[in-house]
Amino acid sequence: MEKVKKAAAVYFVLQGVAVVAWWVLLIAIPDSRLVFVLEGNRETSLLAFWLADAVFIAAGSLAAAMLIRMRSKFAVAAAWLVTGAVGYATLYTFAFVMISDRGWAGVVMMFPAMIWSGVFASVLTVENDMFREARSTSINYVMLKTFTQIAIVWTLILVVIPYLITLVEVKLGMPKLEFSYQRSIAIILFAAISSLGVWSAIVMSRVGKGTPLPLDHAPNLVSSGPYAFVRNPMALSGIGQGLAVALFLGSPLVALYALTGSLIWQLIFRPLEEEDLQRRFGGRFDDYCSAVKCWIPRSRPFFPTD
Repeated sequence: MEKVKKAAAVYFVLQGVAVVAWWVLLIAIPDSRLVFVLEGNRETSLLAFWLADAVFIAAGSLAAAMLIRMRSKFAVAAAWLVTGAVGYATLYTFAFVMISDRGWAGVVMMFPAMIWSGVFASVLTVENDMFREARSTSINYVMLKTFTQIAIVWTLILVVIPYLITLVEVKLGMPKLEFSYQRSIAIILFAAISSLGVWSAIVMSRVGKGTPLPLDHAPNLVSSGPYAFVRNPMALSGIGQGLAVALFLGSPLVALYALTGSLIWQLIFRPLEEEDLQRRFGGRFDDYCSAVKCWIPRSRPFFPTD
């Protein structure tokens, strides 16, 4: 958890500094406001955000970072205050641009800030209660839960959100990637990468007797199947799926979205998950980690010594 807290503190510092830098840019270079104005050529609705941004997002982010590093009991409240401020500003701006059809660049910049702030605030809130073992039940029921989760998550993450992102790209006038056989290649890659995710889910359910969801995770250490080659096959599959969808759509923002997801996993969820696994399985997990890499597959499967 210490690594995640450090990452959270660094993020909130960067966010605070970025907000200040953005306003300096708008003030120092008036022409830069053109891509952010929310209605016609009027700048009033844009510039009116400066005080709320300065107090709640810039100063709030820096204060949250300081409280996190100080291990203050107010750190979680500060993180949620910033998340609320960023979220309100993002959704208000999104509603505004839906009406005026102006200022889409601002929305694109603000949505990642809302997501990152929310993820860090959520993790800090459930610090000691994020991982719960799945209850002992039949394998068939575990499989049903696992594939229900997959159906919901894949639909949201790989269909709904990328589609919405492409709508924003149209508003921004961003060019799409296009070349011969592009969609055919993307479909083949998506099917191949998805098979890794399905294989991982089956092994997680049958051997681990749990689901990929942290609140319903496997009570047994899983080191067979795809996990014998790489520690995070489901995460690897998810990132690959996102990039395959980006290729299918020819969308640079969807590719960025997929890579952002990988960064969130690497900086936040992977350290927490591995900390939990080390606590539960001790030396067995340490041996597994030393033999199997996080992202780069082995050429030969891993076999535990015990």
